[in-house]
Amino acid sequence: MSEQVQLLSQSVGYGILVGVGGAFAIGMIFTTKFLSKYLHENHKSTETFAVANRNVGTALTTSAVYSSWSWATELLLTSTMVYNYGIQASYFYGAGISIQIAVMALLGIHAKKKIPQAHTSLEIISLRYGKAVHIIFLFICLVNNLFACSSMIVGAAGAISIIAGNLHIVASMMLIPFSVLLYTAFGGLKATFITDFVHTLILLLVLVILNTAVLTSDLIGGINGLYDKIRAHEGDRYIDGNYQGSYLTGKSHGSIIFGLLLLFGNLGLCIMDSSFWQKTFSADQRSTVPAYLTSAVLIFSNVWPLGAIIGGASLVISKTDIWPTYPREMTDYEILSGFVLPYTLKAIVGNGGCGAILLVIYLAVTSTVSAQLISVSSIVSFDIFKRYFRPDADNKQMIWVSHVTVIIFGLFASGFSIMLHYVGTNMTWLGYFTPLLSCPGVIPMIFAITWSKQSWLAALVAPIAGLVSGIAVWCGVAYGFSGELSIESLGGQLPCLYGVMTAMILPGVVSIVISLIQNQTFDWGVFQSLELEVAPDDESDGSARYSAKHNEIEEIIEVSSQANERSLNFWIKVATFAVIFILLVTWVLWPLPLYRNWIFTKAYFNGYVTVGLIWLYSTLLIVGIWPLWVGRRSFMIVARGLIHDYRQAKSNRWKKQELPLPESSAVSSGNETLK
Repeated sequence: MSEQVQLLSQSVGYGILVGVGGAFAIGMIFTTKFLSKYLHENHKSTETFAVANRNVGTALTTSAVYSSWSWATELLLTSTMVYNYGIQASYFYGAGISIQIAVMALLGIHAKKKIPQAHTSLEIISLRYGKAVHIIFLFICLVNNLFACSSMIVGAAGAISIIAGNLHIVASMMLIPFSVLLYTAFGGLKATFITDFVHTLILLLVLVILNTAVLTSDLIGGINGLYDKIRAHEGDRYIDGNYQGSYLTGKSHGSIIFGLLLLFGNLGLCIMDSSFWQKTFSADQRSTVPAYLTSAVLIFSNVWPLGAIIGGASLVISKTDIWPTYPREMTDYEILSGFVLPYTLKAIVGNGGCGAILLVIYLAVTSTVSAQLISVSSIVSFDIFKRYFRPDADNKQMIWVSHVTVIIFGLFASGFSIMLHYVGTNMTWLGYFTPLLSCPGVIPMIFAITWSKQSWLAALVAPIAGLVSGIAVWCGVAYGFSGELSIESLGGQLPCLYGVMTAMILPGVVSIVISLIQNQTFDWGVFQSLELEVAPDDESDGSARYSAKHNEIEEIIEVSSQANERSLNFWIKVATFAVIFILLVTWVLWPLPLYRNWIFTKAYFNGYVTVGLIWLYSTLLIVGIWPLWVGRRSFMIVARGLIHDYRQAKSNRWKKQELPLPESSAVSSGNETLK
């Protein structure tokens, strides 16, 4: 820790954490007010706060989904794993997260068909299996939320602290949730969608600039120069498990183990995180599958070029005198904490590159924290407060609980992150450990919405068996390999992989066996007949208070009933095919033929990098620019409303001063309407 280098001044770090954070908070609060005033979106409604009124279109949903899988640790871990295991590690990162998005598309469209009025994934569990199973899944989901949020804060805070002049990591951990608490508590899920879009647009612009700047720099010399320099520096370090110890081989044992950990682990992270379900609930019925599958294809843009270009550059320059730690090598702490990325950018691009990646890391982690705050607040308000304490809670009470939960959980997650730091964990360790806590519920959760045969007993026993067995295997394998149980031994790849696979697969086996023995069949029509009560709107805006039974829920169910059954079934088939197709392409047809005694040729590497850049630029157009075009009419309505209000205010000032109005300041009559 004492050997860490200083990349930028502390003032830059505080400027990002406080200045940019505060600007975003103020901007999102005003945006929420504008949406409420000019587009008539009621941010004081639980339906708006939790599921954005279920009418978000394809463009904005695509951007929000892409942002949901654009984690701060993703950018840092990609460079770290390329440095540790070679270029192929970045490919497996993309493969490990692409399939999860496709799976969520399938689960989301099933939920649209069977229980369109849901607010959280736990409501599905509660309605189908009752209190005992609900409490088990409630525990798993909240623990998953806590560790997912805290691990992102730990990873991002570590990177921010090293970039920003050794800014104290505790200060970073406390300031990261600062702005998020404000705009999330005020605007709810719709504010999160908007900030996700802004964050993603900035992220993609920065990635385009940085990848291009590194590749075209004199130190690298383009794609051919990068390939030649990587080949020339392969003797600097031999990578165990790689063919001939090469950086440029598809036969990389460490890369594929890392990819499998992501495949299993992040399935647990996503499926047991209600925030990912809430984005499917909030999307328009016709937007869910297209938005998710588009993001599943495009998500490679974050890690594919970054790993090949910036990760590859780190392999070239990490032993040279331009490396920030030169003449010493990086410590294990620096590598595992994700400092490879900022060190590489400092060496090649300079302070501008460090400042850009600092901004991106901050925006990425705040997007994650915001989603976690919405998820936990929705769980507490719908699955705890309303479910067990106040079944007749009205809209005002529900919103109050949501706001309080956002604040309490944000502060608690910050404190929990500080604790994780001081007990010696790091970004990589937490990335390996968290799946052990979330994976036991994955297959039972999937069965809850897709398989009518899963019984109540199976849903109760399976996750408990998976949690206990997964932790036992993790500890047992770690002790068997090292002879001790410690942070270091428990953070090894193989102990974590064996533990995660046990935690994931065993509950599926247990659930299937118990369910087939009991031979029960659940009637999906029960979901349609049960009433998920939504808190009635308050009367503060002059609107009538509606009961959940007779208005909001009936309206939602009516819309769902009118939905084309054939359309829903079509999208289910599309999503099912997409899951199988993406799994086969990303884990069989592409990587396995490369897992042989072969080193990438220059032609293959050139094609790999070129296609990665095309993917990145295309993603910028689809995810970053498309929502702006689709939302142009809403922008115009808000702009006209602001201009009208400005002119009205100016007119009123003239009247108060009892001065005649200039002809140019004449305003329309009070009956003017915005068109």
